[in-house]
Amino acid sequence: MRFQILTLFPERFADYTKSGLPARAISKKLFELYTLNIRDFADPARKGRIDDAPYGGGPGMILEVGPIDRALQALPERSPVVLFTPRGRRLDQQQVRAFTALPGLTLLSGYFEGVDERVAQHLVDYQVSLGDFVLGSGDLPALCLIEAITRLIPGYMGSDESHLEESNEDGLLEYPQYTRPATYGEWAVPEVLLSGNHQAVRVWRQERQQEITAIRNKENG
Repeated sequence: MRFQILTLFPERFADYTKSGLPARAISKKLFELYTLNIRDFADPARKGRIDDAPYGGGPGMILEVGPIDRALQALPERSPVVLFTPRGRRLDQQQVRAFTALPGLTLLSGYFEGVDERVAQHLVDYQVSLGDFVLGSGDLPALCLIEAITRLIPGYMGSDESHLEESNEDGLLEYPQYTRPATYGEWAVPEVLLSGNHQAVRVWRQERQQEITAIRNKENG
């Protein structure tokens, strides 16, 4: 899969691929990252500026439509454009899986107070939010989406089945996990997990998933 990223800080994405599973996946050519610096597409008459104050007044600065449009036109490949914005659809595992069916995505990082509304209206295909909170840019959401998608690519993880029992894959949160030692001080692993009874373990895990999901849903309203 190919990710094309419009950003003010390409180095943030380069650093991501220098270690761990992303570095290994890049070396195996399981996915690609291609970055463009939005500043490179500033209007020369604007002396490199890519933002300005909002019409009608108000605090902060807005990314201009021109540099973003020119950057999109300069991309070597066309792919659906994702804008990260608090107004977007809340990202979930269902949407992540839908994105994995695409050959590529173009990720647009917003900054400051956001982007000119004409970008959202005319230049993007998806508007995505990680949640009801505000960040300083779209770079971290873009990296989160890249990681959520790439870990579903066959060969990315040590086991291609690893993600199948994880939180949100079937609408339930993941059951509790334990490893050695069986007892640590006064904290012990539930005996059912040490029993060797696989059917009992499955039932216990399903019950814990339902319990944890119900509690979390109640907390989240």
